[in-house]
Amino acid sequence: MESIVKHIRISITSERYEVAASLFDSVYGDLAEQVGGNVPPTPMSPAEEMLMGIFSDDLSDDYFVKPADPAVTRAKATGTETDAIEKIDLITEGLLTVTPDAAFAEDPSYTIAVSYDETELTGMAGARSTVTYRTGDRGLVTMIRSGLVSTAMTFKAHHRAICTYETPYMPFSIGIHALTVDNRLDTEGVLKLDYIIEIKGARAERCEMTMKIQEDPNA
Repeated sequence: MESIVKHIRISITSERYEVAASLFDSVYGDLAEQVGGNVPPTPMSPAEEMLMGIFSDDLSDDYFVKPADPAVTRAKATGTETDAIEKIDLITEGLLTVTPDAAFAEDPSYTIAVSYDETELTGMAGARSTVTYRTGDRGLVTMIRSGLVSTAMTFKAHHRAICTYETPYMPFSIGIHALTVDNRLDTEGVLKLDYIIEIKGARAERCEMTMKIQEDPNA
């Protein structure tokens, strides 16, 4: 069975702000360098998350990660605006590709890919992003970027991964720690990611991203 490709409309909203946390420690950082900067997602225990400054609320899906700027905490509590939180609203067009993984009679599995071109708004014009996952494991999401910059970032709740971010200037080691992965793209057209991202040697940021897709009726 061949892949099905559909033209879609994509809306992405994201908030990001600096946090007083670090995803790199000496042991994990050395391991990343030994394997060329790419380490598969590694599960983190609640105790390890606390050492990174991540505190979870067992009664909800909310997490507290101390912001670097106290204004962020006040803004979150009161719903007010602050320049310490970077907000992006992107509306664009892209492609939805559905590919059968295998002809399983009882439990069919598919690879879902949502691809779109980045713009000046995201600061990555000239790059193309593809969000991909298997329907058999919606909790594991990969975001692949190619073109002007290239990387493959992996998101799995309570897991940390190291990847290499290639740019025209030099490569960087990037740490990703996903707090939540709410993936309903192939059922309801919604993907929510809440994660911490850190360039090695720079301050970490928390990013809360929501992607919504719908089929383009004019395509």
